Amino acid sequence: MTRPVEGDWWRRLALQLRIRRKDRKFAAELAEMRSAQPSIRDRQQELVRFYGNYENLVEVLCDVATCGPTPGLERSYLANREWMLKNYPGVRRYVIAYLKYSAEDAQQSLDINGQPADAFEALFTAPRLCDFLEHDDGKMIGRINRTREALTMYGQHLRYLSASPDRD
Repeated sequence: MTRPVEGDWWRRLALQLRIRRKDRKFAAELAEMRSAQPSIRDRQQELVRFYGNYENLVEVLCDVATCGPTPGLERSYLANREWMLKNYPGVRRYVIAYLKYSAEDAQQSLDINGQPADAFEALFTAPRLCDFLEHDDGKMIGRINRTREALTMYGQHLRYLSASPDRD
């Protein structure tokens, strides 16, 4: 049987102290990271605001598809598009997990502005309504259905989180 070397005890103690320091540092970083993220309630409120503007955009797109472009619809589209360009990135980082992708979405955006897009972005990527209509591939209703499904699933996820006993 080997006897422990006299310095082993000190080395083990020093190692334990380093591990505890790292654990405290990790816990502090985790707490800071959690506090920097929006709360579940904030995310729910953001989703409600987004959904209202999203539905306004969808209404304009459906109207233009049936009635054709008008100056009023063009103004509404541009206002909704501007709002989406500013606000979609904040929602995108969460809702994208629930979105079913399609190559047609990316292709439509590539045709309009040379950059691929997801289904949400494909609904407002065109700088003008006439551009949207010119490059319409007949898949708008499918995009709307997939984006609504993604928003619904994200909303359900947030409701689940808010009901969870260990929520933020």
